[in-house]
Amino acid sequence: MKTAVESVFLRLLEDAVSGEQSGPVIEFTDADWQQFCRLAMRQGVAPLVYNEVLCNKEYALPESIRMEMKQVCASQMLHYPRLQALLRTTFDHLTQAQLQPVLLKGFGLAELYPRPELRVWGDLDVYVGPVQYHKAASVLRSAFPNAKHHDEEWEELKHYNFVMPDGLIEMHRHSILPSHPRDKEIYFRLEKEAMLPDHTESLYLSDMDRTVILPELKFNMFFTFLHAWNHFVEEGLAWKQLCDVYLLARKAYYHYAASAEALQEYQTYLQTNVKAMCLQEAWQLVGYMLVDKLQLPAQMWFGYEGKQCDTFYHEVMDEGLLREQKREALHNRYIRREQSLQMPRLLRKWKTLRLRFADSRWLKTYAPRYARHQMAAAFYKGMSRLFKKEKTVLY
Repeated sequence: MKTAVESVFLRLLEDAVSGEQSGPVIEFTDADWQQFCRLAMRQGVAPLVYNEVLCNKEYALPESIRMEMKQVCASQMLHYPRLQALLRTTFDHLTQAQLQPVLLKGFGLAELYPRPELRVWGDLDVYVGPVQYHKAASVLRSAFPNAKHHDEEWEELKHYNFVMPDGLIEMHRHSILPSHPRDKEIYFRLEKEAMLPDHTESLYLSDMDRTVILPELKFNMFFTFLHAWNHFVEEGLAWKQLCDVYLLARKAYYHYAASAEALQEYQTYLQTNVKAMCLQEAWQLVGYMLVDKLQLPAQMWFGYEGKQCDTFYHEVMDEGLLREQKREALHNRYIRREQSLQMPRLLRKWKTLRLRFADSRWLKTYAPRYARHQMAAAFYKGMSRLFKKEKTVLY
């Protein structure tokens, strides 16, 4: 059951992503406003909802909280030009090297928001594909000589990181790296087709006076949904990711609705691939959040059955961007990996297999079919590594 603070938060978030105004002003106590601010920060959408509060003069805010909201919004708006400069430099160097970068997530979706500069970014995601990957890494190492970056450790690595004061660049070999071998085959085929020059779409960024390339729209929708679900599985899902899915679902529906045939093809594409990757339950859970909580029209989320899952809702609201039990694990992952390399090789591989099973089992509460699918993938990968002679790493 939603609390009053959560209800107001969701209403303001809906206003922020839809560009519309709804509902009367609710009077909060100081404690309510503090709870509201903690929730907004935890969900990664603080500038969006803070701006809605500040624009409505009827809210009686404590002065300290009003100043905090203004600072958060101002900080995000000042960060936006620096990210634009990072995007411009990255794409200029890659295109001059005769490479075709494709913009993922972040900037590519920000243009869907009424106030793009208020959408929070953690990094700049650029897809270059497996063929261009090594050349692109060399180009960006030369373009950003002072950036901290990692050396590639094994061939399955999904992306290459460049860490700079103004932001993080993730240069992707693959947009997502599924665990199950069958999922990899399905997803990599879809990704390869969607990134072909005659399938990608162009987006003109008016603030930057430049055009960038985005993935094919129907693939972008599937990828953005899968990215949000992977956040829930691996780190913690927040409204930051769900808002991206919400806006892209609206865009895709209106784009394909112009033709009944195109709309049917789009629906078949989503439903076929969701089923093929055992994501039916995940699709319903995300649909519950978007349709029931953020008022996305149900016809825009194909196949939504209206099943409620308050457990999932409360987990998202309580944990947000980073699941508490994963926080320490992520913080210490490199330390533990170095320690694991001191173990006997067989023991290290067996520990990896056990960890993969543990990471999959907890999903049974939310998506039993998907959990079994992931456990099968864990067993397959763990057993194959158990008998490999070459050096492997824990993460």
